[in-house]
Amino acid sequence: MTEQELLRRRREQRRRRKRRRQLRGALRLAGSLLLCVLLTAGYAILSGVTVGRASAAGETETQTEALDGTDETGGQTEEQVSQKEAERESNEPEEPSYPEPDPDSVIYLTFDDGPSSTITAEILDVLEENCVQATFFIVDYSEDKLPLLERMIEDGDTVGIHAMDHDYEACYSSEDAYLDGVEELKEKLYQDTGYEAFCLRFPGGSSNTISVNYNEGIMTRLTQRVADLGMEYFDWNVDSEDASGNGVPDSTLVTNVTSELKKGRDNIVLMHDANGKKTTVQALQSIINYGRENGYTFKAIDRSTTPVHHRVGN
Repeated sequence: MTEQELLRRRREQRRRRKRRRQLRGALRLAGSLLLCVLLTAGYAILSGVTVGRASAAGETETQTEALDGTDETGGQTEEQVSQKEAERESNEPEEPSYPEPDPDSVIYLTFDDGPSSTITAEILDVLEENCVQATFFIVDYSEDKLPLLERMIEDGDTVGIHAMDHDYEACYSSEDAYLDGVEELKEKLYQDTGYEAFCLRFPGGSSNTISVNYNEGIMTRLTQRVADLGMEYFDWNVDSEDASGNGVPDSTLVTNVTSELKKGRDNIVLMHDANGKKTTVQALQSIINYGRENGYTFKAIDRSTTPVHHRVGN
């Protein structure tokens, strides 16, 4: 299968996933509206308002029909939406012609510190538009972020663990403090989504030296104990340097990444999706374009990926 055929297939899969998300959203909306109708009817009964059976039945049927036709696509059926999308696709300009990707030259896009309300969603949009899968190393999340995690999993992205709490003092006060947090977050993710995380990334990477301020030698011990959890840790060999601050020019981030990419190896790229990383979003499309133009393959980390490990700094 050529790269163009693969992209077309992935775009069709992306459209199907989008339609499923729209349908789920419409069903949630319909359920909420129907609940309102039932509560209103119940209140009317309790208030002594008599509603004729025929009238109530007819009204409920009309409301239910209206709800059934309510979705995020203007009331159109899925078949109509599919037909219109197919028409739009036929009118779209042809995809740019890229060289066949080299299976031995891989780019693993990885994002730390999310999920965040805006940045993670925008990154997922760019990835979906380009049919690229990536890896997200997450910290603890609130319930309103759960749809983002569900979307990652549905889109074929990998979800790994970063830390329960990114605070270095909290993370690295002891081995148990960090590993217990990893297990807690891993179990929470599994209970919420059914997804079992198999990889992690230490805050600051295994080579960090800030941990010596809280516990001397802890990284040496942690890197040896990760296997006890049945997990593998991943550092990186390409650094976007977006961790240096918010607002780093997107052109700088693109140069930082593309200048470190090398053919014939796994390139694990460090980026972040915390709030404030707007320029990371802005740089992402150019990084993907460069990779495609230069024959790289994009993948999410999986169990067969050879991990990149730094020299342990503490």
